[in-house]
Amino acid sequence: MRLRGAVTLLLLTVLPVEAGAQRVRLLVPMDSLVRRAEHDSNDAPAHYEVALGYWLFKKYDLAEQHLRLAIAIEPKTAAAYLALSLLPYARREKLWEEEDAGTVPAEWVAPLKEARAFGRRAFLIDPLVELKPAALMIPPASRLGLSRRQDRFYTYVLNWFGSFWVGDYAKAYGYFKEYLQWVPNSENRSQFDSWFLWYEALAAAHTKDFPRAVSDLRLLMDRAAKKDTTSGGATLVFSDANHYRYTLACVLDLAGQTPEAITLLQEALTNDVGLYPAHVRLAEIYERQRRTNASIAERRWAVAANPDDPSLLADLGEALARSGELPDAQAALRQAVAANPRSHRAWYLLGTIAQQLGANEEARAAYTRFLAIAPSRWDSQRTEVRQKLSQMN
Repeated sequence: MRLRGAVTLLLLTVLPVEAGAQRVRLLVPMDSLVRRAEHDSNDAPAHYEVALGYWLFKKYDLAEQHLRLAIAIEPKTAAAYLALSLLPYARREKLWEEEDAGTVPAEWVAPLKEARAFGRRAFLIDPLVELKPAALMIPPASRLGLSRRQDRFYTYVLNWFGSFWVGDYAKAYGYFKEYLQWVPNSENRSQFDSWFLWYEALAAAHTKDFPRAVSDLRLLMDRAAKKDTTSGGATLVFSDANHYRYTLACVLDLAGQTPEAITLLQEALTNDVGLYPAHVRLAEIYERQRRTNASIAERRWAVAANPDDPSLLADLGEALARSGELPDAQAALRQAVAANPRSHRAWYLLGTIAQQLGANEEARAAYTRFLAIAPSRWDSQRTEVRQKLSQMN
């Protein structure tokens, strides 16, 4: 932390910490996770969970295989992208130090570039993405700018990340607030490094302390705009002020400050027309406001900005169906299942719309495909589809 040495030394002697809290354990037996992934082979959450299990057993190839399968099935699986962004550091423990020193081996340059892109995508898909993967690969103290004299404070950091593993964001945020009690003039946010503000903002947002999350994100956005590289930026997912602007807008929307959120999302798109998640967020806001035409327009722009994500086509098809534009919905969903045949959601929607349009053969084919790949979580829809097929036959 950018605190004066005497203050830092004082903090290190009095802060209560829980040694070993950073250790993570499986909450479900590994064999159960494997069986679930085998049984529900087309279920993104099942593959994500078993991947984290393999990670704990240092079976990194299997972990990567299942994480990539999760995002292939459902490209919106933000937590899988977050895990993939950290996996290279688990495979090569000294990669953190090599990256800081600029000595990354040639064969690791491409994996690191992909990992950074995965990390950005995780938080763009969902700024409140599950942070469990962050507990598996905590940055070393040196990466956070902490000296050896600050080992005790680093143990405190481990407790924050350890709470992420079990999804206890209230406990994690409690550690942040308890730490701040020992910091003189803690309301002066400029004294804290950016990595601290980033994780505090995430913990605050997860626990609905939106004022704190908003204030931290505003400061991070301003720092990024000034290209402040002396505040721990190397440990952050974002280096672009526009990405912080987008994240701030999402949190403001959650906080009920939707007009400012809309303004910031529109500003973000002005700065980067390819920032497709901003179109998705605007579409969701406009839909809540019953601005149907504006919402559908945003979904079309999202598809145009990122045509490689078939889940955006499924979203568009679903929105068109809700607005009664069934032929256009059918066309969008046909494209969605062609681009991602593993999307049980898209097959279900296509079957429903085809049946409403009287295209019974297409409906039967879509429903049959849905039944073949739908996971157990969709049991109610599976029952519904069986009934529909029985009635059609």
